[in-house]
Amino acid sequence: QRDPQPHLSDAERSLGQRNLIGMAVLEAVGDTFISSIASLFLLSLGSAPFYIGLLATTEHFQKIARLVGIKIVPRTGKARLMSASRALAVLPVIGLLALTVWSRPGTSTVILALALIAGREFLRQTGNTVWWALIQDNTVGDAFGAFMARLRIRQRSASLVLPIAVGWYLGTSPTHGRFGWLFVAGIVASLVGAYWALGIREGRLALQEEGAFGQLRRAIKVPGVAWLALFMAAHHLIDAATGPMWVIALKVHGLGAMAFVWMGSVAALGQLISLTGWGRLVDTHGPRSTLSTTLLLKAVLGAAWLFLPSDTVGLHVWTALFYLIWGVLDGGHNMGRTRAMMDAVTDENQVAGFNAIMYAGSLGGIVGGVAGGWTFGQTIESSLSWGGFPVSLVYLAGIQALMVVPYITSRKLAGYADQASTRDVVMSLS
Repeated sequence: QRDPQPHLSDAERSLGQRNLIGMAVLEAVGDTFISSIASLFLLSLGSAPFYIGLLATTEHFQKIARLVGIKIVPRTGKARLMSASRALAVLPVIGLLALTVWSRPGTSTVILALALIAGREFLRQTGNTVWWALIQDNTVGDAFGAFMARLRIRQRSASLVLPIAVGWYLGTSPTHGRFGWLFVAGIVASLVGAYWALGIREGRLALQEEGAFGQLRRAIKVPGVAWLALFMAAHHLIDAATGPMWVIALKVHGLGAMAFVWMGSVAALGQLISLTGWGRLVDTHGPRSTLSTTLLLKAVLGAAWLFLPSDTVGLHVWTALFYLIWGVLDGGHNMGRTRAMMDAVTDENQVAGFNAIMYAGSLGGIVGGVAGGWTFGQTIESSLSWGGFPVSLVYLAGIQALMVVPYITSRKLAGYADQASTRDVVMSLS
């Protein structure tokens, strides 16, 4: 095995970072027109809660495509693999566009739409094999948290404005045909993003004597990678078992599709107002205190589902506050988790190391999506209550409270003992 080339020069990193940010913004734009409305599109076709849970599962299952990426990236290079995956991923969206014109609502159409959405994600995941490797290549020697804050602020800025327009366009109860122009916009954004990806600078990959599975096995044997993989599996399981069910719970309680789409803007606002602070915190103190704070507060926030208002004004205010707080916490969690990955993975097994962690998260997401979709479907149809609260809301509160589990696993992450505790950080800020 040969060591990779030296780190990129300052000029190369600067150019690479600009292109990474440009592609990431276009990804956010495309996702606003496709991924963020996928559950609403399925509901417009008559989807049951089980298929909404299955949608969350497919988002993780398609990461099997990263095995393909690990295999072919030595021949394509990282940037070209990323670009090609984005260009090819428009093909399933063209299929979704056809459904808006020529299909009728029904179970068979829901399944076909789900397959197309999964196909798009499969192609994108082939390129995502190298996403974190490209981030690592272009941030070595720079303030990582500051760069990620810039990237995500620009991403969330797009996510702040566009959902408002999308929600206004869809209205309260959109028919499936109304999604067509949104898919067209998503196709255009994806193609432009593919072009931007070609300009991302990259470091040379270390030569690997093993195949994809061998590289993954070797990567997962590294203790820092193994603990981070367990952390990701626990977090994604809980997230997939709750997050996709929010749209169903809120719709049942009277929130319209337009308002739900707007909540994407509110969550983006939460990230925007906090990402710079989270980035500085991670750069100064490491990911320990950020992960501890955000995970425990996410667990506590789950109790808010037990107090979901029944009146229209109260429901909208509650939902906006929930998504705003969630955006703040999720921004910090993502920042801390990403920094932990950068610290755990070395150049010698770069691509496989990141993807071993991602696969573990996918496994948790698959279990959480299937089990959560089925279980929540049972609770939403039930008239039972627990402690005076609808059992469906008890489910959301209880499962989200389990965010304490990934918090426990985060205490085993590499460098945890050497980083400042939350108490120490608070004392230093006071």
